[in-house]
Amino acid sequence: MPRAADLAALGAAGALLAGCGGGSADAPPAAFFRTAGAPTRRILSASTTAAATPLPSPTALLDWAERQYPHFFPGSRPDVFEAPYVYRHYPASGNYVGVAGTEVYVLGPLSGGELLHVGSVADFAAMVQATVAASTDAEAARFLQQAQFSSTLDEIAALRSATYEAWLTRQATMPRGESGWAWLIRLGHDAPEEYNYDGGHGNQYVIWNQMMTGDDQMRRRIALALSEYFVVSVPLLNSAGWNAFVIAAWWDLLCDHAFGNFRALLEAVTLSPAMGSMLNTRGNEREDAVTGRVPDENYAREVMQLFTIGLHELNLDGTVKTDAEGRPIETYDADDVTQLARVFTGYDADVREPLLQRPIPPFGQTPNYHYAGRPMRLFPERHSTLRATFLGTTVPAGALAAQALKTALDALFTHPNVGPFFGRQMIQRLVTSHPSPGYVERVARAFNDNGRGVRGDLLAVWRAILLDDEARGSASLASQTFGKLREPMLRIIQWGRSFGLRSVHGSWKIGNTAHTPTDSLGQMPFYAPSVFNFFRPGHVPPSTAMAEQGLSSPEFQIVNEATTLSYINFLEGFLQGIWAPAPNKPGPGRNESDGVDMNVDYSAELALYIADPQALMRRLDLVLCAGRLTEVQHQRILALMTAQSPPGSLTGYPVDVLHRLIASIVLLVMITPEYLVQQ
Repeated sequence: MPRAADLAALGAAGALLAGCGGGSADAPPAAFFRTAGAPTRRILSASTTAAATPLPSPTALLDWAERQYPHFFPGSRPDVFEAPYVYRHYPASGNYVGVAGTEVYVLGPLSGGELLHVGSVADFAAMVQATVAASTDAEAARFLQQAQFSSTLDEIAALRSATYEAWLTRQATMPRGESGWAWLIRLGHDAPEEYNYDGGHGNQYVIWNQMMTGDDQMRRRIALALSEYFVVSVPLLNSAGWNAFVIAAWWDLLCDHAFGNFRALLEAVTLSPAMGSMLNTRGNEREDAVTGRVPDENYAREVMQLFTIGLHELNLDGTVKTDAEGRPIETYDADDVTQLARVFTGYDADVREPLLQRPIPPFGQTPNYHYAGRPMRLFPERHSTLRATFLGTTVPAGALAAQALKTALDALFTHPNVGPFFGRQMIQRLVTSHPSPGYVERVARAFNDNGRGVRGDLLAVWRAILLDDEARGSASLASQTFGKLREPMLRIIQWGRSFGLRSVHGSWKIGNTAHTPTDSLGQMPFYAPSVFNFFRPGHVPPSTAMAEQGLSSPEFQIVNEATTLSYINFLEGFLQGIWAPAPNKPGPGRNESDGVDMNVDYSAELALYIADPQALMRRLDLVLCAGRLTEVQHQRILALMTAQSPPGSLTGYPVDVLHRLIASIVLLVMITPEYLVQQ
């Protein structure tokens, strides 16, 4: 193997070796891609199909290396051209990576200071291509179903016309659609008589509107994922009234920070009146020696346990650290909770009246809804000024509340657990229930450093999750342990967006989808039963093959025989009860007085069914299942439907009957295993 001094095209030998930091290796030379999380067998597998995959340019290959292995190649570095090499140098790690002709080399601490040949460009072609752009409609649909709610034909075409990176950049810079707050105002729900909008169900309607509409779909999908991490649940709120505005403001907060920084999001969450009502920060008062009052510890506990560092110290790959006896090392103790709680005292809802008031509502009701959209207000006389020591950090006695809050949130944000703890759960929400340690580590490293020295960059986290080889590569599609059960509410949101669900009167009164035991989704946004969400991230379904392998699958915590049947019953009633109205008749399938105001139009699918039933099945397979429906399922569904309703015999049938026919086909697809499990 050539020494570094032999690589004259990459610079003077002395400079190269100096850049290697004396040769201290991050990993043994032969372990380059194995250590990074991609086993050698995948490299060999890729090389066997290289002939069918276009070779990436050196720049595309080096871009991929930066995304996949930011700990080896941190930052976004420029190409350097010195024949026959195209290479990049990373001063932060001391490593080089370069291409000479069709061969790929690395040099630096990771290779022990030697020039190391790690394969040909062809060996990496399939992996690079998978994370650059979609090669097929099915690949595009798979990506879209992870990154947003739906994958319509138009959305697939738009993605295929660009790279994944370009699509992500466009999503992150896309103007916000109408906010939940603005929607409520536009519909007049800020009037005093709307204090308890529609019997308190207005919070449901505003969220269904936000899920089902708007072009900024990825932002909204991310906000939903964040809502299951930072949990606010309507039944558990002890708010100051106007719950529809409380939930709308909370939703808007998550949308506003979806592509921002985790530290800013954490502070916004902490000061939100919705979270304050959920976890008792609102109205939390300082200690009182006379009465024996002590600060409420609820938020102090949960901000550590659930929102930042978790219960046990973690390695960067998310695995639990243990002590000499093999016991998990706890991240905090009861004293940490007690002392941190002092920081979160003195805050309450800001119910000060605006300069221009509406008439005051009846006695006993909150004067206005505006407090829901403002951070909680500090009342200094209620804030604890005692010294507080937690997690090795101290807030000195007498510190101003703002400084105490900054010190506490900075300590939590910079804790080494946050990257793997948060990253693993976001992988679970978007891509797969049981991510590999390598996958978690790559995402955690992106959280720790976005390549430009910034910690907590959420867009860098989403890029790392969605462009990882495990998310994009074909190997995971063949795996029996990769993927996730689609949450029930995601199924209905996908259906609505896929088939153009709209609200005829603009009220979006889909209503409660979780309250009946026999015909409901069993889940509804912002109605989690506890601060622990609808399901725990570490849930392993007992007495299953998953349990035998120790595979976490959170969504299965809300699945049993009863909920499975209830879901099918719900689909039958919901999908078949909503159809496009006949021409010139404004009423929907169910009218406003029924509490439902929904309308879909299956006319395109109906025309396809009549012309070519097989083509309809291919379209539904692509749009709903990302092309995973088996041929057996295709033929079973078609045989069942064509036997009952031959395509050539449908002339003259009423429109509602024809739409129910398509709804039945859609229902049958939406209860298949290939649909229910997203890969």
